Amino acid sequence: MLVIGAGPTGLCTLQCVLLKEPKQVIVCEKDPQRRSFVQEHYPQVLTVEPEQAADFVRAHSAHGGADRVLEVAGSEDTFTLAWTCARPNAIVTVVALYDAPQVLPLPDMYGKNLTFQTGGVDGCRCGEILSLIAQGKLDTTPLISHTYPLKDIAAAYDLFEHRRDHVIKVAIAP
Repeated sequence: MLVIGAGPTGLCTLQCVLLKEPKQVIVCEKDPQRRSFVQEHYPQVLTVEPEQAADFVRAHSAHGGADRVLEVAGSEDTFTLAWTCARPNAIVTVVALYDAPQVLPLPDMYGKNLTFQTGGVDGCRCGEILSLIAQGKLDTTPLISHTYPLKDIAAAYDLFEHRRDHVIKVAIAP
């Protein structure tokens, strides 16, 4: 299993993946601080930079690539990386939201027989997610790196938007 992206959505995705107890999970992330966060909080997960991802995934996968790829980062490069790192007959799930349409280079994909799935946040399962949090099976508290009072919400948005001070997620206190 390969998760591309270790931002807030990628980290939540990772927690959900770990609930299924896959044999091997690799997180691909360009930001060294985010890779360190994954290594600190999820020591059973391997991490890799995008430039080394294809070779790393092949070396740590039984079938020449990832069985499943979750693309959570949302850039043209990460979309290409997702299908490139997938083994033949794998499933590539695109969770990310892109700024522009992505192109499927079908001649380059020939023989991979990939299945693509798409989807963002599924509000239909909030009850299940809250139950998993209540049971302690999901813990989102490490993702909250900053807390701001409601009166400073503009500063909180600015911090998050510009990714300063190693921000992951900002909580707003009423």
